[in-house]
Amino acid sequence: MLRPSPEIEGPDQPLGSDKQKPILLTGVLLAILLRYSLLPFESGDYTGYFEKWYDFILQNGNFSALKYDFSNYNVTLLYLMAACSILFPESSKIFVLKGISLVFDFVLAFFVYKCVSLKYHRREEATLAALATLYAPTVVFNGAMWGQWDAIYTTFLVACLYFLLTRRQAAAFIAFGLAVSFKLQALFLAPLFLWLLVKKEVSIQYFLLAPLCWFILLLPAWLIGRPFGELLLIYTDQNSIYSFLTVYAPNLYQWLSNDYYSFYPAGIAFAVGVAVALAGVIY
Repeated sequence: MLRPSPEIEGPDQPLGSDKQKPILLTGVLLAILLRYSLLPFESGDYTGYFEKWYDFILQNGNFSALKYDFSNYNVTLLYLMAACSILFPESSKIFVLKGISLVFDFVLAFFVYKCVSLKYHRREEATLAALATLYAPTVVFNGAMWGQWDAIYTTFLVACLYFLLTRRQAAAFIAFGLAVSFKLQALFLAPLFLWLLVKKEVSIQYFLLAPLCWFILLLPAWLIGRPFGELLLIYTDQNSIYSFLTVYAPNLYQWLSNDYYSFYPAGIAFAVGVAVALAGVIY
């Protein structure tokens, strides 16, 4: 079991005290209005991919469309799109698609609040942390402007962290499995589990919950008619689409020409080696 530090032994705090509620509600309302003002913007990703995927779902029987290979995203996201196509068939596509991500903006802020409230028992700090999340430019622009869905897997990662801090290992690994089911980038949190295992703060018996969660979420699409081999290889095929090391991201790969893309497995091996080395240091 996780051994909590003295800072996180206190009980969970309710969402906002009487004095904080007006600030919190005002902040949430303004965050909604801010996002609403950005909704009409159509990014290249939206018009080039997401809108077309949603049109395909609408034109091919909602959930029945999931038996076809028309998207390079995992089917977990497509489930949400198909559900929205049934619940909101007459609504504006851009409002529906962006709305999926925007809901998770606020769930993300909630879990940030819960995490911070474990450290600071005065609710002011947790309230400010939640509002800072809602107004962070990367959070606002990613969903409301660009129509991306990074808030979804990030929400599950922060939920995972919260469950780890509150010693709920099963819930933490399920949350991590959900995050990976939405986007492969969630694996960036994986070294944390290695380090916690080395410190004997998580049990290895829970590790199977994450891949099991990912596996179970593939089954509905398989039952609908998508070949299971395709479902298992979605992330592998997704990776093969790209032939560059980084796209303007501030990391070491920016110094290398994309001509060296074929050497990216060496970079993955290096990252794994660093994680293992840090686990050794922690041990």
